Order: sequence, then structure tokens, then C-alpha cells
Amino acid sequence: MAVWTLGAVWTLGAAVFLLTASLSTAWTNGNVRLVGGQTPYEGRVEVYYSGEWGTVCDDSWDLADAHVVCRSLGFLNGSEAVVGGKFGAGSGRIMLDDVSCQGTESSLAQCRSKGWHVNDCKHEEDAGVKCQPKITLDNTMTYTLDRSAEFSEVLGDLYESQRDCDFNIIVVSTGEPESAEPICTHRLILSLNAEATFLNLTRLNNFTMEVVKECRPFVTDFLKYLYTKQIDITLSSAQCIHKLASDYKVKALQEYAGHLFSSLLPQDPSFESQVSLYDYALSTEDPLLKETCLQYLAWNCEALANSSAWSRLGAEMLGALLSRSDLVVPDEIFLLQALERWILVKWENADSSNGSANLQVERELLGGIRFPMIPPEQLYDIQFNSSVYLSQPALYQAKILQGLQFHTVSYQKLNLHIDRVTEDYSPRIYTSPTWSYTYTAITNNYNYQYRKQYNNRHYGSSQSGSFQTPKHPSLLFQSQMLYWSVGIHMSRESCRNRGYSCEYSSYPAATLTGQSSDASIRYDNKVLLICNDAYVSHVQEFKNNVALLPSNSTLLQSFPCLSTSSTFKFVVRPQYNFYN
Repeated sequence: MAVWTLGAVWTLGAAVFLLTASLSTAWTNGNVRLVGGQTPYEGRVEVYYSGEWGTVCDDSWDLADAHVVCRSLGFLNGSEAVVGGKFGAGSGRIMLDDVSCQGTESSLAQCRSKGWHVNDCKHEEDAGVKCQPKITLDNTMTYTLDRSAEFSEVLGDLYESQRDCDFNIIVVSTGEPESAEPICTHRLILSLNAEATFLNLTRLNNFTMEVVKECRPFVTDFLKYLYTKQIDITLSSAQCIHKLASDYKVKALQEYAGHLFSSLLPQDPSFESQVSLYDYALSTEDPLLKETCLQYLAWNCEALANSSAWSRLGAEMLGALLSRSDLVVPDEIFLLQALERWILVKWENADSSNGSANLQVERELLGGIRFPMIPPEQLYDIQFNSSVYLSQPALYQAKILQGLQFHTVSYQKLNLHIDRVTEDYSPRIYTSPTWSYTYTAITNNYNYQYRKQYNNRHYGSSQSGSFQTPKHPSLLFQSQMLYWSVGIHMSRESCRNRGYSCEYSSYPAATLTGQSSDASIRYDNKVLLICNDAYVSHVQEFKNNVALLPSNSTLLQSFPCLSTSSTFKFVVRPQYNFYN
């Protein structure tokens, strides 16, 4: 097997060649190498993380990802993104999945992905690349000696020494001009960083940075980043670093700091901080942070709707939540009733001069309720039980009719006239007993031990159970029940013993299987990880009836769980095949 990498050893025939990327043999997280190719510029992509090499899953793998890999290895560009394990199946961990690079990043570690070690892939899906080598005029390949990591350290030392500096940055706390403090920097070094254009280096001899007082201690780290492109961020510094990066349009740092907020969001059960952080994301125009906040609030919508923060949500935020299919609620009628409570509070505080505008906001928000997902009996009761019905009778009647049609008209008839743009006919993540199944795991030394719950049965290193749901939400299927088999497996062997193929590099893996041969219905099922019965920390989709769960390492869950107790909730989500 050939291993091609700058800074590594590779074998070609009987000869052994060695290229070093630095004076040290130590690898850093995000380093890549190519394995299994016939030339040094092609092969399976392997990436280094936390002391070991692993592969990359080919989900979403494209040419932009290949460009990043090839350029980081010193090649000109990527010429092909190779999928399907064509350079052979790797071994060990699968490090990354759903990688999405822009093509301009310097490392795969800077690209978006599910996160380290989070994947639902097998090694048969290992990604590879073919690169364009650099060719000199005499048609020979060139190789690159890369000691750039050392240069970053030298620049950091230069910033801290303030030797021979020629550009002053005056740092002043907002509203406190007497607090001004100069920091001596180097015009030439800063001019090489495209992210430092806010300093207007070509026209000024100094620049004044106005920062809020609580962020003053972190300005030095922020400026040093402009020299070295490296920074250490803690949970206590994350918001200030993010604010500085946002204020001065340092986009890469802004995006990275935004990722860290996922550790902060679960810490406030009142939801006041999460709502405030969403407003902050809007003010800083940070789409990644905005989506992180919305995802947490969507996954924990039941608790949010029952909190005092619910009535203070803005219409824009509430509309964004109602548009999502990953909203976790007991059922759709729960969501309608929560929305009506919100509307009633707004009525009490409404300005009568804005009556028509308020009614328009009501219509738009009520339009986000998926009435076809409400059972017929509850649809019928709305006209009698709703406090908002009389303010919007035409809208309610039209939406109730839409729901009743869904429950009484066949798939074939609906498919002739369905509006495929709307999400009204798609379920959210409903956690009522009708559509879900639950049991609890206690973690100990990174292993899962299960508390027996409902009708679960133990099988060595796996646990299994069964439950039933309706075949479909439509009234036409009310009497047709579908039986589901559930399991969580700690090893490849336990998966095989239960009849599944789970060739993964890490475990546990969840399985959920039901027997349905109806081609008009598909199932987009999910498994939820609920931390200490307090909040949803992760949602994983099933792929071929298997979902690879994050390990007990809190960094691998969307919103880290520090508890040793996690509840797994399996959710069945049937829907018509309208959108295929």
C-alpha cells in the first residue's frame, strides 16, 4: 500500500523517499495524507486528529473539498473528487462526514462537517482525491518544504515583543475616553492579512478600536490572531472574541467562535440567554450563530413553549421556528395552542393603531401550522376551543378543510393536486407516545448501560425492544398499525447478531426497523438524545435503518451533555412520497 503525503514516508517499488514538512515529526489536527494511489497525487484521503489517522466519508464530497486537500499537500489543485472507496477501504476511525468546503480553506479542519468522529458511514464510502501536480518547465514534479507553522510562532513572538513597531492601535472602552491604551503593531505584517483591512493601514498611522468594557481583556488575543492566524478561545471568552470578529468583519474567526456557542446554549433552562443570543446573532449578521440558536430552540421547543420566554419571542423568530421540520414537539395541536397563547399575549400589549398589521402577522404565523398533521377530532374541536379562531375565521376554515382533505382523500388523488412547495404535509419530530419510543442509558467510562423500560429486552452488549405506531397520520390508515424493532448496539458483532450490517469505526449504533411495503409512504425516522431529562442534545437520522450515535464524548454531540444519564427517544415520521 502506498501512502503519499508531504511530511511523511512513502514507498514506491523498492525505494523509500522521505520529505519533511518541518523539523519536528509531530502532526497537527487537520493534517492530511493520500493512501492507496498509484501516484503521489491521488489516493484515499486520511486526516489526522487527536493522535491518530482516519478516513473521510464521501457524503457531500465534491471538487471544492478536493481542492482544499490537494492545496494543503502542496499540489496545484484538485482534479477529481473520488467517492465510493475506489482507493480501497481504510481502517480505524472515520474522522469526518458531510464535509462542505468553500474551496478556499487551508485545511479540512476549517471546513464545515458533522464534527470529528461523527458519521453514519462505512469504510466502503471512504473519500479520495486526484490532484494536479505542480510541473516545472522541464516537466518534472516539484515537492514542497513547509515550515509555515514555525513562522506563525515567530510572528506571535514579534507581536508580543512590540519590537520595531510602526502602527499604533488605540484601544478604548465604550463611553470611557480616558481609558485609551495604545498597542504597538507592525504595519507590514498586518497588511499581509486580508482580514485586517479594517485597520485602513495605507491611509492612517493609527487606528482606534472602541470595545465594550467586558471585552477589553480579550483585545490582545484578537490582535495577535491577525499576526498568527491562531487563537485559543475559552467558553468565557467566546462571546467577546465573536463580537470583536463580528464588529471588524474577521469572518473566519467569527464563524469559528460561533461554533463554540453550542456549549453555552444548554446552560440556561429559562431560555432567556438563548433568545438574547439569537437577537445578538441577528445584530451581528452571523448566519451560522443564528442557525445554531434556532436549532437548539427547535429541538427543545416543548420546554421553550412552556417557559416565560415564549411570550417575549419576536414574530420573526417565531416564524423561523414554525417553518422548520426539525421542531421537536409532542404533536401539532400542542404547537397551535402555544402559538395561540403567544397571540393572546400580543393582543394584551398591542397598539390599536397597528390593528391591520397585527392581523397580518397573525395570518403569517398561523399559516406555519401544519393542519394536516392534526387528527380529525382535534381539527373539529378547534372552532369551539380556540380563542383566536374568531379573529381569523376564513384562515382557520381553509386550513381545517385542508387538514380534513388530507385525512379523507387517497394518496393517488392528493398527488394529482398537491402543492409540492408547501411543507404542510410533512411531519415535524413528534414525541407523543403515538409516534415515539423511549428508554434511558447510564454512561460509565464511555460505555452505555441501559435501564430497563417498557418492554425492552437485553441481548448481551445490545438492548432491543419493540413498539407500534400507525402506518401513516392519515385517518385512512387509522386501523393499520406498524410494528417497529428497536436496538442499540455497542459492537459490530452485536449488530450482526441482530441481522444488521454495522461496519463502523465507532459505536454505539441504533437500529429501527419496521415492515412496510407501501411505496406511497416513506419514513424519515430520527433518534433523539435527551440529556439528563433536561434538553435535547443531539438528533440523528437513520440511514438504511441504522443511526450512528455520538460517543459519550460531549464534544461530539450538537449540544454537549455533561450528564451520565441520557434518554434515547426513537421517533417515527411517515409521510407520503409527494416530494420524490
